[in-house]
Amino acid sequence: MGKKKINKDLKITEEKKPSIHTTISKKTYDLLVKYQKFKDKDGNFIFKRQKSKVIEKAIELLDNFYNPDKDNLQSIWNRARFELNMVLVGKRTLLSYISGDYQKALRENIAKDIIEWYKGKNIKDMSLIEILKSIKDIWLAANYFYKVDVEIGNKGSYQITFYHDFHSERYSYYWGDYFTTLLQEEKNCDIEIFGRTESLILRVSSFNQQ
Repeated sequence: MGKKKINKDLKITEEKKPSIHTTISKKTYDLLVKYQKFKDKDGNFIFKRQKSKVIEKAIELLDNFYNPDKDNLQSIWNRARFELNMVLVGKRTLLSYISGDYQKALRENIAKDIIEWYKGKNIKDMSLIEILKSIKDIWLAANYFYKVDVEIGNKGSYQITFYHDFHSERYSYYWGDYFTTLLQEEKNCDIEIFGRTESLILRVSSFNQQ
């Protein structure tokens, strides 16, 4: 008698997912719909038009933010910036500080290098307002200031106001001298510095720039 061949059905079951029922704000719902329709550079739906996948990704990012791996340096910096109020310091600036000669940071100003890196072009090809707005973006990101306002005046004049929580007039004047060094060397500006314990105002005049 021959052996009977037995075929066994292989059952593939999907992961059983719990369901949740809740309400969210209209703003959050609109964002959910927006990302539900998000596409990659090839035109494919990243989340397959499924709101659940958007939520799963959002929770994953939230978990990574609050529980970063030791090698996830960007997540660590993000948390340190907001939770510990830390600032980003370049190596050259740090060396100037620990040498006891903070004026060296003014003489060897690296703001030009940072702005060129950020904008992806030579600072000589930038308008004055481009430079001022770049300073705003970069120094906010580095957490030296929590708010920066750039106002455009008449005939090539500008006012840029920096707000910080270091409670130090000396801190304000340091950055006033720092930005003045950059702007005078690169754009030949006339600058007035007004330092306060929690703010810095620069009035910048240049009749050769847009």
